[in-house]
Amino acid sequence: MFSLLPDNLQKIDKSSIFLSLLLIAAIPLFYGCDNIIGTSNGDPDIVTEYNFNESEHSWEPLFTDYNVEQGEDMELTAEYKSLPEPLNTDENAHFISAINRSDDVKMLYRKEVEGLEPNTTYNVGFDIHFATEVPSGCAGIGGPPGEAVRVIADASDIKPEPFVDDMDWYRLNIQHLDDSAEWYERVQLGDIANSRECEDGFEYEIKELSSSVNHATVTSDENGRAWLMFGTRSGFEGQTDLYYTHVRADFREQ
Repeated sequence: MFSLLPDNLQKIDKSSIFLSLLLIAAIPLFYGCDNIIGTSNGDPDIVTEYNFNESEHSWEPLFTDYNVEQGEDMELTAEYKSLPEPLNTDENAHFISAINRSDDVKMLYRKEVEGLEPNTTYNVGFDIHFATEVPSGCAGIGGPPGEAVRVIADASDIKPEPFVDDMDWYRLNIQHLDDSAEWYERVQLGDIANSRECEDGFEYEIKELSSSVNHATVTSDENGRAWLMFGTRSGFEGQTDLYYTHVRADFREQ
């Protein structure tokens, strides 16, 4: 920053002004990678942004909410691969798929983030982009293949992972820390139905969903770390295939 004072108070060195502008322009922005950047002026305090065309960015897949004995029949799949046609097949994404024989399967990704202020509580908002072939308004077993598959996201101070309950079902630990139904209502962003109508047929499109700025709340640990999670919960009893292309999480100190 510099001030332009009247000529009779200060003579400005043009070379100093040029150097100041050059230094400001050189401040790096690390979008599309693992780095966490600070912001100001009403923007998020910290932003994490991941472009999956560039890298997997160490996001890990996990599946929950199905019976232990159903696993092989559900064809649970997750891999890093090219986007399908008619999208740009030269670009990569996180692909995830399952046949929802449990009528409740969650297909998720998780990642631990670093660089937060230690022992600090944040409100977290999400922006998620994914490729979906499912049109709006289609009928399906258990529910429509688009509207009954809900996109969810959350932040947690513990690692999101499955546990086996008394009925031999894999459940998501962070959902069952308190009120399971209340948690599910809170974490939803929308559904996977794209802009096409069912009579137009199935074809992949990129869909974007965003949450409110206070969608989730998390307190970082003593080392400034916390966990992020996103994915879907399905009420459609068939196969769902999704390609995640971009995820952003904005952290705002409470």
